[in-house]
Amino acid sequence: NMGTARRVARRQPSSLRPRLSKKTSDRKHNVSALALLVVVDATEASRRTLRYVGRMLANRVGVDCHLAYITPGLPPGLLESGGSELPEREKEIESALRGEQHRWMEKADKKTARIFRPARAILQRAGVAAAHIHTCVSSPFDAGRTVDEVLLLARDQGCGTVVVGHRAHTWFRGLGGGHLAEQLVRIGKGFAIWVVD
Repeated sequence: NMGTARRVARRQPSSLRPRLSKKTSDRKHNVSALALLVVVDATEASRRTLRYVGRMLANRVGVDCHLAYITPGLPPGLLESGGSELPEREKEIESALRGEQHRWMEKADKKTARIFRPARAILQRAGVAAAHIHTCVSSPFDAGRTVDEVLLLARDQGCGTVVVGHRAHTWFRGLGGGHLAEQLVRIGKGFAIWVVD
């Protein structure tokens, strides 16, 4: 079962043919005529979503696929130190905290690479050119809602379409507010939201 997509959108293209569009951001790189943000994780649902997107984008010209991974936020103990009244001790505490944050982020980066590598491979096997596959990651320092992080990444990457697996990102349900796909459909005004079964 390769999955099917339910397209739920406020604004959605009639086809995947690239459209001419004006650059709407100050980004240094070009905004493609059609750019998809595909939210990925390590689930089978995410792999099904990637296979679906790969079939849709195979051998298309002018279509960019931005793979997005939502990094978990830093643990509360790594956000701030208790501080000290002594300036020298304060510097030591802050330095130790930055070191712990750095080690935590190195582990997170390794996990992200383990997710992006096979995701890229799935799209390339389907016929998506490597030059049209990009990656982006949310910041572990952002304490915003996950759905807001996804939409922020979509805006930052110039993507008008967000693609998410219906059963992917099951960890999100535990954070309240329903499934990530449901949240995106509810608040993703101005974006085409594709939910892939």
